[in-house]
Amino acid sequence: MKESILPPLDKKTILKPVSQGTSINKWEYLLPGAAVASLLLSCVIISFKKYYWNDELFSYYMTSEPSLGRMLAAFHDKLNNTPLLYFLLGWGWDKLFGSAELSLRLFSSLGMAAALLLTWATLRRTYALWATATGTLLVFCTSKVILNQNAEARMYGLFLALSALAILFYDTYYRNQKLSNKQLLLNFCVHAAIIHTHLFGGFYSAAILLAFIITDRLLNIYRPKLYLSILLSWITFVFYLPSFLIQADAGKPRTWLPKPNYLDLLSIYNIKNARFIDKYFLIGFVMIIAFFLLLQITKSKAAFIRNLKINYSELPILVIGSILILVPFAIWVISLTIKPIFYDRYMIPSSLGWVIFIAFIFSKIPPVQAGISKERAFSIISIISLIFICLLIIHPLSKAYSFRKQNRPGAADMTSEIGRKYASLPKVVTSAGGFLEHNFYAPDRLNYFFILDWEAAIDPNSGNFPPQGYKHMEAWKRNFPQFFQHNVVSSEDFLSKHDRFLVLDYPDYLKKCPVDRPDNRLIFLQEKEDIDCPQWVELRLLKNKNYKVTFLSNKNWYSILLVEKLKSPNQ
Repeated sequence: MKESILPPLDKKTILKPVSQGTSINKWEYLLPGAAVASLLLSCVIISFKKYYWNDELFSYYMTSEPSLGRMLAAFHDKLNNTPLLYFLLGWGWDKLFGSAELSLRLFSSLGMAAALLLTWATLRRTYALWATATGTLLVFCTSKVILNQNAEARMYGLFLALSALAILFYDTYYRNQKLSNKQLLLNFCVHAAIIHTHLFGGFYSAAILLAFIITDRLLNIYRPKLYLSILLSWITFVFYLPSFLIQADAGKPRTWLPKPNYLDLLSIYNIKNARFIDKYFLIGFVMIIAFFLLLQITKSKAAFIRNLKINYSELPILVIGSILILVPFAIWVISLTIKPIFYDRYMIPSSLGWVIFIAFIFSKIPPVQAGISKERAFSIISIISLIFICLLIIHPLSKAYSFRKQNRPGAADMTSEIGRKYASLPKVVTSAGGFLEHNFYAPDRLNYFFILDWEAAIDPNSGNFPPQGYKHMEAWKRNFPQFFQHNVVSSEDFLSKHDRFLVLDYPDYLKKCPVDRPDNRLIFLQEKEDIDCPQWVELRLLKNKNYKVTFLSNKNWYSILLVEKLKSPNQ
């Protein structure tokens, strides 16, 4: 008879604080400390090379608003389709540390650092040092999603940190079954915070609740007060609901996200265009595992088989890890059947599932599981593991140093030959994101315009984003007139005042992006995106015999078009 990999159930030992590793040495904290320093320094280096882009400017304008009341009013409009907590905390952070790129990005990076430390603390209770270090750092130091958001002024650092804290509480509640009212209140608060940080917070709070129910069922325990503490936290969403309904209107008549396909799902699962673990480090990890297992099998096949057993102390963390990894699949199904909402950074808490999965696999190598004693301090496994961990730690710095320094938006428009020749002309930027960036950074920002033209925005060839971009710009003008009143104007108003102007359009300014194209895919799966093809030039200028449109250049990513109004149709 084959031996089960699960030992007999013993509830008295299941919930004790158990660590497969040796006692924790204070020197081992150097590893997560070095990883945190690497993430923070990476954020600093990138911030000196990178300007705010569209999404970050949404954060900037909200958090830098001097009046909290006016910020709350703007939040209630058709701008960020995101709950309030990040903007509320970011507003306070801004008042303490300022609105510069580095300041707001460090707020995000500190969230990533906190998530790393909380995840490390959770795993170290169960797994030995090298298993904990490999799982945590392989994801936190190589994930494209995490490293991208580590240097962006958005809510994803806070989202990941709160999710990691909820998982720490989850693990704690299996090490101490008798929960006090204080613990239940803390659980309620952290789940409410997750709900009010990102719209996907509901998915991940539900995932943790499901993990509690499944694990409790496996362990034959029942804790309705614990489940209720999570369910009650969801009720707090009612306070956000009025703002949500207004914000959600920005996504009508169509959302900017296309339906995902199977390649998008494979990317989330690190098979195609890996998102949560760098593919080269993943290959290295697989090679190390294969090498160590070969050594063990050669030495003792029986010992190798024994180490495949799953300790019941691992059960809670394995359940939550598995469910976190499965959340993207559920969201993928929703995106295919109900509404497209599938995007990698929205599912950043699933990275914690990969951390758990990697740590679990590495822990099954007997020398790793046993920990490192003085006699094994210089064993081959410790040396190889240390080298691999060091490479992981320096990876964020390597990516930061290789990050290409960006040109200041609008700078090339002034210094190029064309820019100097037509410097006095007004410039229409057809992309809402491009306009936000030029309006913020360009030396002559008042000379840049965004055109509000609903017919052009909803044109079936404009792509998915223009209707949302139109509504965003309307909301910016309503709530921040000091920045947008002058240069966010209607098509009729602009054309009645300007007979000669430049248009900054996409490189292929004649390109069409049919909304229902079957081959539409997400941004992270293609270099050339088809979600934003503004049709204002085609609709209002090229089809109008009163205007002459001359192509000048497309050297600076976008096409520069000279538009001149003719005195007569025959001119």
